[in-house]
Amino acid sequence: MRIVIAPDKFKGTLTAREAADAMALAVRDRWPGAEIAIVPMADGGDGTLDALGGANVHDEVTGPLGAPVRAAWRLDGRAAVIESAAASGLVLAGGAEANDPWGATTRGVGELIGLALDSGSVRIVVGTGGVAATDGGRAAIEALGDHVPFAPGQVTVLTDTTTTFVHAAEVFGPQKGADAELVERLTERLRADAADWTERFGLDVSVVPRSGAAGGLSGALLAAGAEVVDGAAYVAQALELSEALAESDLVLTGEGAFDATSLAGKGPGHVLSVAARHRVPAVVIAGVVAADAVGSRVFSMSEVVGAERALADAAEALRVTTTQALWQLDL
Repeated sequence: MRIVIAPDKFKGTLTAREAADAMALAVRDRWPGAEIAIVPMADGGDGTLDALGGANVHDEVTGPLGAPVRAAWRLDGRAAVIESAAASGLVLAGGAEANDPWGATTRGVGELIGLALDSGSVRIVVGTGGVAATDGGRAAIEALGDHVPFAPGQVTVLTDTTTTFVHAAEVFGPQKGADAELVERLTERLRADAADWTERFGLDVSVVPRSGAAGGLSGALLAAGAEVVDGAAYVAQALELSEALAESDLVLTGEGAFDATSLAGKGPGHVLSVAARHRVPAVVIAGVVAADAVGSRVFSMSEVVGAERALADAAEALRVTTTQALWQLDL
């Protein structure tokens, strides 16, 4: 048996690597002689930095609510990887309850990109998930100063959503603490930002797919010359997932919460699509599984071991659930 293990993070409990290691224990129990390839996945959100090599640099930048934070990023020769949430994340703001949806800023992301450019980077990857702000990327562009517009091919932005710039507040504002009235105000501000980016950079990003990621940060960077791409596809290509699957008999993937949106831009959804192209059977293990994503090869840790145990000892719960799933397979 040749098995690829390619989960995303189980948010709040396990990194993608920790999840893969727990799944590997179950595989070795089921097939002791199996050949295992571990490919920890990400889609531009939390975990992207780890998937692409991990942090080796730490710098103090402006946090999401203005106070300084120490952000981790990666510098490898003349290439850099930045995770926006490390500087401007909703978690750093204290979650939706403590966030200031109007005042939250992406300045820290711009500062990190500037640091990467000042370090001589000619290729910068920016993951955009988990950001507290809906500022249209304005603060990031201000922080970048003379560094924009970017040179062609210099900055690549990873997203896990196709939401457009002017719809960023409507889609993601409530998750960041914005009520209906504030969503309307944020949307009007985004329209003004889009007009400014058109005047300054000559590109109207208002209705471009993927321009609404990170509260419009992806759109601002796009206007400034960055390339905006599917985050899961980018990570998968970088980690040679397709090549691994071409030689495999089975793939395991998963994440903390698996639902219909997982199939539209998220890491596990991309793994499933690549597996389908190679006609490789796939199994999904998740902490919880929504009714719109139930399937014969989709397994919920909460259903197998109970929600309390799934949270209290996620690694063991994942191992147990994966073991049960593998023994039910007809391969």
